[in-house]
Amino acid sequence: MAPESTAEQASATDMVNSSLMEEHKVEEEGSDIDRRYKYVLGPEPEWDLDSYDGREYESDPEDRQFFSDEDDYQEFRIRKRQAIESKGFLPKPLSGIYPINLEEIAYRNMTARELMTNLANLCVKKLNDEKGKTVELVEIVRAIDAGGARWNSYITFMAREYSNGPLVEYQAKVMNYAGNEKPPFPILCRPSPKLSV
Repeated sequence: MAPESTAEQASATDMVNSSLMEEHKVEEEGSDIDRRYKYVLGPEPEWDLDSYDGREYESDPEDRQFFSDEDDYQEFRIRKRQAIESKGFLPKPLSGIYPINLEEIAYRNMTARELMTNLANLCVKKLNDEKGKTVELVEIVRAIDAGGARWNSYITFMAREYSNGPLVEYQAKVMNYAGNEKPPFPILCRPSPKLSV
């Protein structure tokens, strides 16, 4: 199946964004207020500030007990280091944080890929608005969810930084709420860092 054109994809994304955001409008003193940035449980995340900044991989000797084979243990350590260096954008073994199946239905007859496209586009729009960029999402590569009633989606996608520019791998991080009780909250959007491992 051929990928949708950029105009068709943008139109579809706008409809999804509009649909999800419309659910979160509230009547307050006679006017509609978009709650997107108003009702966040706990401290409101700061845009473009990564909670992984400053974290470093530390080997935990207790992890060794889960492996009877040394090669498997070493593979685990490499993957754990990659997960931390990717700042959450790769699965972290033995943590319950795994990639989501992008082709499964995730929300109102919408696949996880469509939902992740919508969420990543919230972050792309915020990046473009805040920094005067022209980044355009092309395709979702993978997504990882971590959390409970309030969780973060870590979305890796291919993007163009200008019209007809080369594809660049990007990351978007967005906060979600169980049952879509509150609208998604964009946290960051950036080119993917290079891993050292």
